[in-house]
This record gives sequence, structure tokens and C-alpha cells, in this order.
Amino acid sequence: MLPKVRITRRGLGAIVLAIGAGLLMTAVLPREVSSDLFAARDPGVRTGPAGAGGMLSSRTALEQQLFGVGLEAFEEVQSVQGTIPQTEAGLGPRFNLDSCAGCHAQPAIGGTSPAVNPQVDVANKELATNVIPFFVTQNGPVREARFKFKPNGTPDGGVHALFTITG
Repeated sequence: MLPKVRITRRGLGAIVLAIGAGLLMTAVLPREVSSDLFAARDPGVRTGPAGAGGMLSSRTALEQQLFGVGLEAFEEVQSVQGTIPQTEAGLGPRFNLDSCAGCHAQPAIGGTSPAVNPQVDVANKELATNVIPFFVTQNGPVREARFKFKPNGTPDGGVHALFTITG
């Protein structure tokens, strides 16, 4: 003879919840998971009006000032010594572009890649002789190099520069 088991409301609720979750997962989840489901895809250049990039309206006066200073720095175009017209000193010796906003311009400053990749022009700016990697194209997104591992075998994953100021 089996012993009597007393189920509380809380226990019954948990059982019903578990059964419901199991039924939902059975109905919703695919029977076989396709590798295409998790494949990385570039969505391309976003169209339409900017949905981001501006300052939040709820910022204090000090936060608004800080946002403005940060935005100016983000838009600043740099050269090594600041001697190229309309540039500030600070670039190099290795870089991906000469301004943050150059790569992050679509649909507004702070966004993603613009439609025309500025890396193609900056690679040879001011007589530099950088070789443009095969994966950087004029009408493609801005690209950056990331390595899985450092030369010593430890994990990396960081962004690495594509160009040098000497070309």
C-alpha cells in the first residue's frame, strides 16, 4: 500500500507550471535546430530616421554639458600632430579610422556603419600606403580585425588596428 501524499496549493501550482512549460516548449521549439538559425548575418545599413544618437531629454544641465563634450570628442578627426587641416593631434601609430564618428555614423552619430565605408579612403590619406584588406570594401560595412587568441595562446577577442600611420 502506498503512503498518502499531501499536496499543498503551492506544490500543485508548481506542478501545473512545470507541466504547462513542458507542453509550451514541445509546441514552440523546433524539432531539429538548424545551424542557419544561429549563423551571423550582417543586416546591412539601417534605413529610416534615426531612433538613437541624441541625448535623453531627462538629463540634468551638467549631464547635458558632459554629453556635448563627449559628442565633440567622438566627432573629432585626428592626425598624428594635428597639422593636417581640420584635424586634432592624437592619431596613431595604429588605427582603424581617424575619428570615432567615421565608423559610427548611421543612422546618426553613435550608430553603426555608414553606407560608404570611410576606411577605404583613410587607408591612403595624406600619401599613406596602407594595403586595404580583402574584407574591407567601399560599399560594405566598416570592418575591424579581431583575433581569437594572442600569440601566447591566451584568449583575445579585442579589436586590432588595420592601418598604420607609416602605411
